[in-house]
Amino acid sequence: MARGQRVLRVRVAGVVRRLLAAIIDALLVNAVALGAILIAALALGVSLPGSKELGPDFVLAGLLDRNPMALGALGLLAALSALYEIYLDGILGQTAGKRLLHLRVISSRGSAPGPLLGCVRFAALLLSLLPVGLGWLWCLFDRERRSLHDHLSGTYVIVEDR
Repeated sequence: MARGQRVLRVRVAGVVRRLLAAIIDALLVNAVALGAILIAALALGVSLPGSKELGPDFVLAGLLDRNPMALGALGLLAALSALYEIYLDGILGQTAGKRLLHLRVISSRGSAPGPLLGCVRFAALLLSLLPVGLGWLWCLFDRERRSLHDHLSGTYVIVEDR
């Protein structure tokens, strides 16, 4: 080790805490997106489906039919998710879910990843989720408890000192 460098000792987060934080974040982003979608539907005069019609097949049918409202809703959800993850995880180092569970995302230098690594981390997160979340399961077998998107972006999720 070069003179003047210090070693940062941290405790990495386990998969259960990380998963709980991700669920909290997903619920928050989906609630905000749903609220915005409902406001847009009411403002545009779009009739809302009944509770019996609502479900995954309704959304999939809307996407396959190229329904502008379904495509706009999916685009809004994707944009909100990207902004949420890139800004909070990348620039601040914590999303709301991570903050509640005392977790933090850091770069290999020990600081918040920054906007560029935040973008890389979000793109890699999408790759982690694609094959049925196998990139997330990587945490279970990794010595450092890092998932695929952590390895690809050079980040760590640590437990913050209280």
